[in-house]
This record gives sequence, C-alpha cells and structure tokens, in this order.
Amino acid sequence: MPVDAVRSRNREEIAEQYKWNLNDIFPTWESWEEGYKRIETGIERYSALKGTLASGPGRLLEAYQISDELGQLAYRVWYYPSLQYDEDQRDNAVNAKRQQVQILFARLAQAQCWFNPELLQIPLETVRAWIASTEGLTVYRFAIEDLYRQQEHVLDEAGERLMSLSSRLASTPNEAYWSLSTADAKFPTITLSTGEEVTVSYGQYRAILATRREQADREKAFRALYGTYQSTVNTYATLYNGVCQRDWFHARARGYTSTLEAALHGDNIPTSVVETLIETTRAGVEPLRRYHRLRRQTLGVPSYHVFDFAIPLVTYDKKYAYDEVLDWITEAVAPLGKEYQARMREGFAGRWIDVYENEGKRSGAYSAPVYGTHPYM
Repeated sequence: MPVDAVRSRNREEIAEQYKWNLNDIFPTWESWEEGYKRIETGIERYSALKGTLASGPGRLLEAYQISDELGQLAYRVWYYPSLQYDEDQRDNAVNAKRQQVQILFARLAQAQCWFNPELLQIPLETVRAWIASTEGLTVYRFAIEDLYRQQEHVLDEAGERLMSLSSRLASTPNEAYWSLSTADAKFPTITLSTGEEVTVSYGQYRAILATRREQADREKAFRALYGTYQSTVNTYATLYNGVCQRDWFHARARGYTSTLEAALHGDNIPTSVVETLIETTRAGVEPLRRYHRLRRQTLGVPSYHVFDFAIPLVTYDKKYAYDEVLDWITEAVAPLGKEYQARMREGFAGRWIDVYENEGKRSGAYSAPVYGTHPYM
C-alpha cells in the first residue's frame, strides 16, 4: 500500500483517480435494487423445480443453469455495497445494504437446501447416463461427481435447511471483528525520532517497520498499534472462540471427525497433507532461526524482535510515487504478452484499484472477483 502521509486522511481528501470506480458493477443504487429483485425472482423459479429432478436431465440442467445465473448476479449484488463498506466501515447506511444482501443470501441458501438431498436420491449411474446424453450437463460433470463423493456428509432437506438458517449466525464473529478492529478502532499518535507525528494505523505501522531504520521508532509503533488491540484482547479472544465453536458445530452436524477434516474434505484433501506440512515445518525451522540470527548481527541491534523482521538489511532507501511505478510494473510483465499488458493498463486507468489508506477503511489487501465486470483491489 503506498504511504505518503503521516496521518490517515479523510476519503474526501483523496483524488478520484486513486479510488476504485464501482460504477462498473452497477451505475446507481437503483440499478442495484433491480439486480437484488432479480435474485428474489430467481429464488422463486429455482424453488419451483423442487421434486422434479427425477423426471429427467432437462430439469436437472435447468436447476443448474438457474443456480449459475443467480450465483453470477450475486457477485455483483454483494460486492457493490460490500466494497463501498470497505471504503469506510463506519458507514452504517451502506452496512445496512450489505446486511440486506446477507439476509437475501440466507434466503437463497434456504431455497436451495432441497437440491443436494433430492439429487442424491437418483442413482449416480442414472445421472452419468443423463450427462452422456445431454450436452448442457457436461459442464456440470465435476460438480455432480464431487457431490456424490461427499454424500455421506449431506443432510436431509430438513437438516440442510437448518444449516442454511444458521448462516447468518455463523458470520457474526467476522462482522464483529471488523467492527472492533476497524470501525471502532482509535489509533494512537506517536512522535518519531525525527520529530514527525504519525497516527499508527495498520498501513502506517507497516510502512514504519519497513522504512524506519531506528529500532526505537519501530518498537514505538509496534507497542502503539498492538496496545490498541491489547485493550480489547478479551473481546478478540471471545470472538475467536465463537469461530472455533461455529466450525465445531458445522463439523459435528455434517458428521466429520474434526474441524480440519471438515475444512479440507470439500477440496478432497486428506488431513495428512496439513499434518505433514506442520511436521516438516517444525523439522526444518533451524535455517530460518539462523537467518534471523544473521539479520540481528547485520543490523547491529542489541536485541531482535518481531518489529525488526521487515526492515531491509541494505541501507539504500528510496520512496516512489504510485504513478511513477505503473509503467515499470507493466514493463515487468512483458513476458506474459501484450494482451496481458493491455489488460493491466486498463486496470490502472480504469480505477480497479483503491490505492490509499483513509480513515475507516478496511485494512489489508485483497482482490475481489466481481463476476461479469473485473476484479477490484
């Protein structure tokens, strides 16, 4: 994240060219409402297919196609308010729209709860014959085969409905976490050894750790930021416990032996993969420890801490403006071809990226895959 100020700015202070353009998703809130209503109508169409799958491949294909249609539209209906909320998580009006979509998605999940149990009542060989004879079903072969692979963990319709009803509760720890860590966070201001006063938001904290060569400055930023989190550490612990209890509930309800198995089974990954990764990491940790001992020696610091991990070993330090590096980035991907470069230029010019930190903005980096438009970063 580019950081060229020592305080978090209000969003109004940032030039439009550095803010993402969400009009590519929907031009207005009115058009968003139309998309929302299309999902409501689609839910009714989908529900009308209940009890018809066994009649033949045509009904199965129709169900999958409606589900695809709703899923593609759902990306846009969700991300339009969600990305606006991430601009400033103190905006309760936008958050209300976002909550409205979550309620709609819970309704969609409830409307779909009959599908898996009903399809699994049909013998797999029958469905395979339908796929072979129906061109449109071919694209769904993997999804169908994968559902039958997981059928021991699929509940009956009543059970699936109950699971769908719990979806809103399941998201509560995450919602509370972002409210606590971003919307309600009061970041402290510190004075660096240069005399600069810096508001230690998460973005500024990362910049200090990567650029300030005085260890005392890095330590001061570390203690200031994590002191903010420490003041509500019991709340964070309670939220994490909520996540663990949620995952345990889902695993037990679907008959998994552990939350790890439940997390991996959908991707057909055995738990031994993760267990082996952990064992291998533990066995091979000594070279990493040696690396950090060498870092401490090279930096010449009397003690070595987590806030020393990011500072470069070389003393060369130069800051680049965001606009200055765009052409360099485009040139760097030349081996991927001119089409790729053109797409990258389109992203920079088309405001796919929300560049700078501002007050209330969600921390961290991500790419939002908005189906039917383009990603937002």
